[in-house]
Amino acid sequence: MELFANIGKAVLIQSLGLQKNYTEVASDTINVIDYDTPACRECKCCAIIKSFEPDSQAYISASEICENCPKKTLTQQTVYKKIYHNEKNRYGYKPRLKSNAIKLLLLLHFYHPDKFGIICDANTEKLASELNCDIKTVYNNFDVLDNYGYITYSRTGTRTVNICLNDYEKYYLPANKGGRGFIVMSKELLLRILQLENLMTLRIHLRELLEIDNLNAKGPFTAISKTYKEIKLSLPDYCKPCLIRSAVENSKDIFNISFKDNIVRFEIHERFNCRRQKEECFNQYITAFNEFISNFNETVIAVNSTNILPEACSDFFSDKDLQPDIIFKFIKIRDYEYEDMAQLAMQYSFNSVIDALCQIYRSYILKERDISNLGGLLRTIITSNQNQLTQTSVNSTNSSAA
Repeated sequence: MELFANIGKAVLIQSLGLQKNYTEVASDTINVIDYDTPACRECKCCAIIKSFEPDSQAYISASEICENCPKKTLTQQTVYKKIYHNEKNRYGYKPRLKSNAIKLLLLLHFYHPDKFGIICDANTEKLASELNCDIKTVYNNFDVLDNYGYITYSRTGTRTVNICLNDYEKYYLPANKGGRGFIVMSKELLLRILQLENLMTLRIHLRELLEIDNLNAKGPFTAISKTYKEIKLSLPDYCKPCLIRSAVENSKDIFNISFKDNIVRFEIHERFNCRRQKEECFNQYITAFNEFISNFNETVIAVNSTNILPEACSDFFSDKDLQPDIIFKFIKIRDYEYEDMAQLAMQYSFNSVIDALCQIYRSYILKERDISNLGGLLRTIITSNQNQLTQTSVNSTNSSAA
């Protein structure tokens, strides 16, 4: 499983259930020309603006002159506008999912989908173990997700399936091309969500995570307050305030939850602030790879001078490499390549990247072969290694079943 996964907001909202349509009155403060100043009262353009309709040519021409007038004075004015919220138009419609189907959909995003959202040879026993259910339940929910258009899947073995997350490519599109963004979720947060037993709790928690993530686009937010009426907009009609309170007050591992009158305040725990956690993890991996390469290159100096192989470097060197005329090479990494390595470590693991780097060292660096794209080569090797492990697991499973 990946340490972090990107989950499309549109897909997640569809799976939780679209909000009922509602209207919101929003206020904003804008700067406008103050026409009551002495300079404006003596101006013909001001008289025209006060006398003519806004859509008339005279009004438009006078307004343009006033906008460029050096004597104008600005004042602040509060304006109000109605905002119509219709999630069906914004996100599209798919049927609302039940608990296990939602959890399975989230879990699949952590199983290394490629750029098209395709996951090869996913092990259904492993999925069942993560969801704490039997394999039949997993297949039943695969059918639900397939029938509702969330995924496409087919069996490839006794306990393996190939899966395509249907809308995966849209996660990264700009808004004008149908993209609705994605939420970053950590493995730690996912495992906590998988433990939520109450369906209403699951829906509410995921909704508030989305809301806080949307607010974070405008600045650092860690809390949000909602009325019961606002919470109920995305829930089935039977969810009364007493049921909503009961669903959230006994589940405070993801949020600190407090109640005041008809307001519920959700404050996310720091360890589940996934965007911040991802940034910190990314920087930690860059530091770790820097230290590893530095220590490795120091070891190369020692090996070249003593011809003695440290046990810690046996993955990179072997005894047969220790020839008198062999000069071991340094590993040279550019700054942006450290970033590529850190990104791969978050998707797979630190050890997976080191194992791939070991293969590159023996096959490319020692043989002085050019490497034009280290990040791409690392990803290719890691993917190949993952596929080999998966195939070994599949063969073992099929042999056991036979």
